[in-house]
Amino acid sequence: MNQEKVFSGKITGVVIAVIVCALWGSLYPFVKIGYSSFGIAGGDIPTIMLFAGCRFAVSGAVLFTYHFAKEKKVSIPAKKYMMLMLLSSFSSIILHYFFTYTALAIGEGSKSAIIKQVGFLFLSCFAFLFVKEDKFSLKKLAAGILGFLGIVVTSFDGGKFSFALGDVFLVLASFCSVISTVLSKEIVKKVNPLYSTAFGQLFGGIVLCIAGLSLGGRITHIDMNALFVFAYICTASILAYSLWSILIKYNDLSKLSVIKFTEPLFAVILSGIFLGENIFKLNYLIALVIILAAILLVNLRRKTDECKHI
Repeated sequence: MNQEKVFSGKITGVVIAVIVCALWGSLYPFVKIGYSSFGIAGGDIPTIMLFAGCRFAVSGAVLFTYHFAKEKKVSIPAKKYMMLMLLSSFSSIILHYFFTYTALAIGEGSKSAIIKQVGFLFLSCFAFLFVKEDKFSLKKLAAGILGFLGIVVTSFDGGKFSFALGDVFLVLASFCSVISTVLSKEIVKKVNPLYSTAFGQLFGGIVLCIAGLSLGGRITHIDMNALFVFAYICTASILAYSLWSILIKYNDLSKLSVIKFTEPLFAVILSGIFLGENIFKLNYLIALVIILAAILLVNLRRKTDECKHI
């Protein structure tokens, strides 16, 4: 079956995007489990960076091997696209996961998953700033304000406003991911999505490994349980990022950003299952409803509107 037809289909495209979000959602609790399995202390930032680097270096190497075995040739993209791939990797892997892993070490996986959607909510509402086909509207602006309110509600704890350093890191990570997504939309026009994903993960992983080791990071405890958790994290990373890059090639960023809201839903549920976190805090539930309302608002269309993709 034609790849474009599958990944841009109204049903198949949505299903694939939701699967991607489920994989990403599962990584919130599994990364925290990984810290425990490898004996990584929450405040040990260098080792956290090393752990993130190992994840992406292994994932990138595996994906490169698969890509070259399938294509049976080595091709180097034009200089312009190599620069874009480097920028995308720096944003989505190095900066994004430095902020994310640090935040996960000091915060809750369920709350983290919700706050990290602020960037993609912005992209959904203000995609016209980056994509010519999108137009500004008051409806999009209202949705953006409503979505931001949902993020603020997430930070209320016991009736008091709580926005810690970890929450700031998550917002920064979210926008790093958005920057990478916008860059990827341009990259996949000329570069194989699997190649660009492999390059980004391998380059970013190596940089994080070097940074972590240079700062004194060390992983000293490894057993079968730790290796099993690490294997799952790498597998989920390979599948999620590869499928997402193909989806970016064939679909509008604003619509993919909407579907990405399912990521925190999976993360909240799985954090409750695997980490025993209280996922039924009133402010979490209210925030989910508010952000969902914002996303529905920005995507309401008249019956005469025509949708080409997801």
